Order: sequence, then C-alpha cells, then structure tokens
Amino acid sequence: MTIPLVQASGLPPDRVRLSIVIPTLNRASLVGKALQSALAQTLDDIEIIVSDNGSTDDTPAVLAGFRDPRLRCIRHASTMPAEVHGNFLIAQARGEYFLGLSDDDYLEPDFARRVLELLERRPDLAFVYTGCTVHYGDVWVTTLSGPETESGRDFLAAFYAGQREVCWCACVTRLSDLRAIGPIPAGRIFGDMYYWTRLASSGEVGCVGAALSHYTFMLSQNLSSGTPAPVWAAETRLLADEALAASAHGSGRAAREQQSRQFVARSTANQFIWNAVRGLPRARLLRDLWACRIWLAGDPAVWPRAVAALLLPRRATRALVLRAAAVRGRRRRSA
Repeated sequence: MTIPLVQASGLPPDRVRLSIVIPTLNRASLVGKALQSALAQTLDDIEIIVSDNGSTDDTPAVLAGFRDPRLRCIRHASTMPAEVHGNFLIAQARGEYFLGLSDDDYLEPDFARRVLELLERRPDLAFVYTGCTVHYGDVWVTTLSGPETESGRDFLAAFYAGQREVCWCACVTRLSDLRAIGPIPAGRIFGDMYYWTRLASSGEVGCVGAALSHYTFMLSQNLSSGTPAPVWAAETRLLADEALAASAHGSGRAAREQQSRQFVARSTANQFIWNAVRGLPRARLLRDLWACRIWLAGDPAVWPRAVAALLLPRRATRALVLRAAAVRGRRRRSA
C-alpha cells in the first residue's frame, strides 16, 4: 500500500523542467543531506520526489521536517523490489528531464543549471552526465569524464576500457526516453546502466566535466548489505554484452571484447572486495569466489586482490581499499 502524499508540489506539471527523485529505505541519517542538496539547486523549476520504500527507522520523521513547494514525499507501507520502486518513480515524475539521486548521495548547487544549459544547447544528446566525487569514507576520488560531446559508441567503448566513469547521481536523461525504453525488467539490479546503455546506443552523449555530484561509499551507514558477487558478475556480463552489440563492429570488435572481459573481471573483483569489507562470512566469500572464477578469468591481475580480501581480516581489507583510493585520488588530482 502507498500512503498518500505527505506534501504536494506547488508547481504545475508544465513548469517542471527537472524531476529529482530520491528513493530511500532506512537511511534516516543520510537522506536529509541528499534532500537538502536537491532543494539547494539554483534552478527553481524543478520538483523533488522522495519515496520512502517502507522504512522502519526514523526516515518518516526526518522527511516530515522539510517543507518546500517543490517537494513531494511518498511513503510505502511495505518494501518493494528495487526495480519495481524505480519504475514507480519514473511513473511519478513530471519533468521534461529526470535525475535519480540515491539517498546517500548529494549534489552541488549548480548541478541542474549546468546540465540543463548543455541540454538546451544540444537537444540531440541522448543524456548528459557530470564529473563526480566518489567518497570512500574520508578519502575521495574524482571520476574520469569525457569530452563535452561524443558519440554513444565511443562513450561505451571508453567506459568499458576504463576511461569513463558514470554515476547515476550525475546522469540526467529525458523522462520521455526512459518511458519509451520501458520498465526495468524484473530481477535487474543495475537500473541505471540498463537505461544509459540503451540511451548511449541511440545517439551522442554529453558531459559537464566539473565534479557536480557526490557518490558516497564505505560509510558505516551504507555498508549494511550488498549484492552477492556472482549475481553482480552475471548482470555485469549481460550489460557488457548488450553494450558490445551496440558499439563494437568491424576490425575493433576483438579489442572491445577483450576490454569487456577485463571490465567484468575488475567489477566482479571489486564487488567481492566490497562484500568482504561489509563483513560477509568467510565461508560465503569462499563460495562466491569459486562461483565467480569464470568472470574473474577475464583479467588475471584481479585475482591477488580478491584472494587478499578473502584471507585478510575485515579491518585490513578496508585499510587496503582506502589506501588504494587515496593513491588513485592523488594521481588524478596531480594529472
């Protein structure tokens, strides 16, 4: 059951240019920052929709403390699957453009203005993403961005080659395009990649290189659960195959297939390591590592990291992740 709206937007639908939707579940200590960053945007013709997916903590009380004519809050009596919740939010949005903002991420105040300026100059773009600051606890790394515009094929090739990094909290799409693609299929865990892979296949991609969004990771409040590494690997492989079918043709196909295999291996190893940091039991980690061997074979260089995460204590694994992030962050800042 969906409980009626706690607050209703004061903007008529034809005045809403951008819908910022925030799904949340038991993140009372985090969702306020995400919501504040949406309300702090320098554009006024936006709506913010917060959908509480059946929280049992203090999330309803946190949301009740916000009052703004652009804000709509929705509460669900029970928790629905993530892809169902995502489809619900796409149905609720009323803006020309759409941004999905996780409840533990946040935006810079000029995010909406900068992105919509590019979309107005280049209305042919399939979607626009911005640079993003990824926070590993107290350590931060800026993502790798592309040129202001590039073909979707080049974008996908660069992404799987490790030369582009895209966070959903930094990605603005046309709402009509999401609806034309259709609902996220049941069981999909990467709704964001499901959409932007298809959008990139249909046109050019835009980028605002400035780091205007923030993706948080390895906070104590958002380490409570994680996708099993074999499930993660299977869907990553599926998405890579879909992108390969859309972007790889002719003489470059073999190289892109190799890059895709390496990407899947790296992504799978990273998810395995994240789950070790989350405290998954050692026996479960061992089973998952064995189940993922087929995907990890795409890049033998990832095996030492995965095995170290299996053998080391949780605290040591976390320290290694933070150290690696710090080194990567310093290199990118000095480049």
